[in-house]
Amino acid sequence: MKWTIQQYGEIKNNKKCGNKVYITLCATHKNKMNSKPKLLFSSLVYKVSQRSTIKLSLIMFIVFYQNVVYAQQILNFDFEKTSIERTVRPWGWNKKTFAATEISMDSLTKFEGKYSFRMSYDLAQENDRIQTMSFGIEPHQLYEKTITIKGRIKTKGLTGSAYLSISNSDKSNPIEEVDSISEKISNSTDWQNVSISFFVQPAIRAVYFKLHHQGEGTAWFDDFSLVVDDKEFDEVEVADPFSKKQLEWIEDASHRIVGVDATPYDSRDVNSFDDLRPLKKLVRNAQIIALGESTHGSSEFFRLKHRILEYSVKELGVRIFGIEGNQLTVENINKYVLGGEGTAKSSMSGIFSVWYNEEVLNMIKWTRNYNDQHPDDKVEFAGYDMQNLSVPIDSLYGFLEKRSPELLETTSELLKNLKKDGNKWFTMSDSIKLEWFENSVKVLEKIRSHEHQWLTSANSGADSLEINWGIQYATLVKQFAENAYRGFRSYYRDLAMAENISWILSMRKTETRMLIWAHDYHISRGDHPNEKLNIYGGLSMGSHLSKKYGESYKAFAISTYEGEYWAMVGYRDFRQMKCPLHNSPKGTLDEALHQITLKTKSLGLLLDLSKARQFTWLTKATPMRFANHVNIEYGYWTRYSIPYQFDGIFFIDKTTSAKQLSKNN
Repeated sequence: MKWTIQQYGEIKNNKKCGNKVYITLCATHKNKMNSKPKLLFSSLVYKVSQRSTIKLSLIMFIVFYQNVVYAQQILNFDFEKTSIERTVRPWGWNKKTFAATEISMDSLTKFEGKYSFRMSYDLAQENDRIQTMSFGIEPHQLYEKTITIKGRIKTKGLTGSAYLSISNSDKSNPIEEVDSISEKISNSTDWQNVSISFFVQPAIRAVYFKLHHQGEGTAWFDDFSLVVDDKEFDEVEVADPFSKKQLEWIEDASHRIVGVDATPYDSRDVNSFDDLRPLKKLVRNAQIIALGESTHGSSEFFRLKHRILEYSVKELGVRIFGIEGNQLTVENINKYVLGGEGTAKSSMSGIFSVWYNEEVLNMIKWTRNYNDQHPDDKVEFAGYDMQNLSVPIDSLYGFLEKRSPELLETTSELLKNLKKDGNKWFTMSDSIKLEWFENSVKVLEKIRSHEHQWLTSANSGADSLEINWGIQYATLVKQFAENAYRGFRSYYRDLAMAENISWILSMRKTETRMLIWAHDYHISRGDHPNEKLNIYGGLSMGSHLSKKYGESYKAFAISTYEGEYWAMVGYRDFRQMKCPLHNSPKGTLDEALHQITLKTKSLGLLLDLSKARQFTWLTKATPMRFANHVNIEYGYWTRYSIPYQFDGIFFIDKTTSAKQLSKNN
């Protein structure tokens, strides 16, 4: 006797017992990247009578399917899965060097499947003839094991060589170390077997499998696989899954979110906030409420923030909304929401492209409408970033021209080189950037030396405000120069943004409450005593705010299990498009929350982490998604103690891409 379930799987190992038949259901899935069937689940036992007809609900099958298919890190070693660049580059593979070598997925010359990966170089192009493509492998399942990566290489007219290598970075030092190199293939050859082996030490943070192409000519790579203990893997585990008891705790600490949309700005409808009431208990009397986001381009994240803004304004008394944007650029939005200067869309000119969408536009329109209805109790927009130079330096010159022409002459001389070349800082030498920084400090000190005199002689509140802004212009210039000099890895930008948030609050009444918006990584509290378990090593914007404001600072991440977001193709390819998100692997909080949304049939959840620091299983280093304004295909490389970063997590199970605005109308 054999039972079948259409094309989805089969029922086998039937066992007759009396008038009952015990069956075991075993279904297989054909992996998108591999022609070999893959076991999805087994040993699902049904008890039926002999004459019964067995029907497996498609919905139930999909539930199993969603929970298993992408529950780990995919290894695209046979190059069958394409990236958003289609056949230009395989999914998960990234350039480690930027040579003139042409790369592509080749559907004509291949060993098996639909594609091979091709690297080709023409000597006439330039002297740089080295290209390396890299794929990072999660080591969790591989510790204390010898792994072998094997496959095939074909060459044509290759004057140099094509080969493989494995490198690693350990948990104490992110610098990669080359551990093993395969034999090198040169000249013109048919498909040659190559392999490379490596023992994975427990201290390793990540393993990198690399393909190398040197010299003039072409090389094809295909049919690679990871072998451990004579077994081939096309995916690897990322972390230990949560236990049943741990999932129960997470579920008990979670509150259902029933919607992400705020009240439309032009509607008389009243939004129900019953599902957001737990936020009030978590926030308590905090002056700064921070909302993060694990991507910079998900529609549901933006809309949820809009809804939380509405709730915070109406129920929590928030009167400033701070966005991760250049401070003086966002002032144009503030002028619109406070006084209707320009239009909602024109006020967005110059903001970061990831915010230039319908969702943010609707938030601005809602705020303007709210202010029209509450003229004596308005909500402000504020920016607190400092990556723009031209507006602050021009504003500073304008301020000094009016306030102190003599000081303007000195300032202009000190800042002339920064003004001329500052926007090309990434091409400048360290000595030049140091000079910019030192001169900007001198300017700020000179201006601050006049602060008391200027404020004492101020003849109105508006005059005092203008003086404070003048000093802030000089501060923004200094912050720009210091950030250029110290570099990205110093995380100085986060300190500067925290300082600007504090400045914004210092200019308002003491009781003013502020809602701020930035990436999850920026708002993280960084409270863990071990800096390695904190995002940015405890140097995030949120960590500075947490140290200064203590419990008066609250941080909430916003995450998802699956979907898509709007982002740039790469750090060198600025085209923007819809980018898919890798489904959250098992062992992540995102995947655990996904299970709970399926069980409770929820759109999303708010996870309360206020009591989470007492549990070792939850405070250990846990994989956390990172996807910013650029396409990130895997995104779970980093591990942090999440309860020490956030007071709670808003979770939306599935997201869609933000709706970009046209710049033409």
